[in-house]
Amino acid sequence: MKKSRVFTLHFFTYSILLTMLFLSTTFPSIASISTNVKIYVDDVQMEFGLEANDPGPYIKEGRTLVPFRRIFEEVLSMEVLWDADERKVTAIGNDIEMILYIDGKMAYVNGEEKELDVPAAITDDRTFVPLRFVSENCGADVGWEDSTKSVFITLPAEITQPIDDKPGSPNIEIPPVEKKKLGEAMTYNKETFSFSVVALEDLSVAFDKKLIIKGSTDTKDSTLMLEIFDETKRSVKTRAYAQPSVTGVYEFRASTYVPKTFKPKYMNVYTYNENDKLIQIAEYEI
Repeated sequence: MKKSRVFTLHFFTYSILLTMLFLSTTFPSIASISTNVKIYVDDVQMEFGLEANDPGPYIKEGRTLVPFRRIFEEVLSMEVLWDADERKVTAIGNDIEMILYIDGKMAYVNGEEKELDVPAAITDDRTFVPLRFVSENCGADVGWEDSTKSVFITLPAEITQPIDDKPGSPNIEIPPVEKKKLGEAMTYNKETFSFSVVALEDLSVAFDKKLIIKGSTDTKDSTLMLEIFDETKRSVKTRAYAQPSVTGVYEFRASTYVPKTFKPKYMNVYTYNENDKLIQIAEYEI
């Protein structure tokens, strides 16, 4: 009888230890795997831990993972959607739609399936995504310095150029911004264009809509940058591309994805000037 009690006690203790070991390996904490990784964006170091629930990056299987909102929203200027039911992160902006699933080995960039070295993960109740994969698939260059455990991100021009250049900046001539209504045309630098449609299209998914923009231009192969704002000053960015035509009038088309709560109010139009700087030339009331 005494031996039976001892055996039961040992078995109970052993089971608890196995459970604790399983939980510690299945749900890692930042404290146990943090590697003090430093991240520099265009030579400016990102700061982590300044606020509550602001964890820093860490290394897993040789890859750096970073909180998903910090990299998508702060660095890459993208809109982020989180689907808790599907455990899915969707980032939209700069003509890119990127979808990553928690613990999923495949990601989707503009519909193209791509394999991940390390999947997105939830650590200490925060969602982390692979830094190099996300950055490079948004056009950025990524470097690594092993001696200091530092990541260096160089953003592409369409992200680094400020979308709100102010008059008086060196070598930048800011034209007056023309205010237009949908359907009204304007001319800048020998190009005449207009936008006539800004509409929302319902999707089968529950959390977002498709924003569709149409217009026209008289310039072949023209591209204009668009930033659409809602009533709360949230914005999404996309590009309008002139479609092929044999008539000399080229249709502009653009689209992006927005949350269901997004209601477009006005749209800024940008182009590059002779100094290759992005400048605003028009504002369309929607």
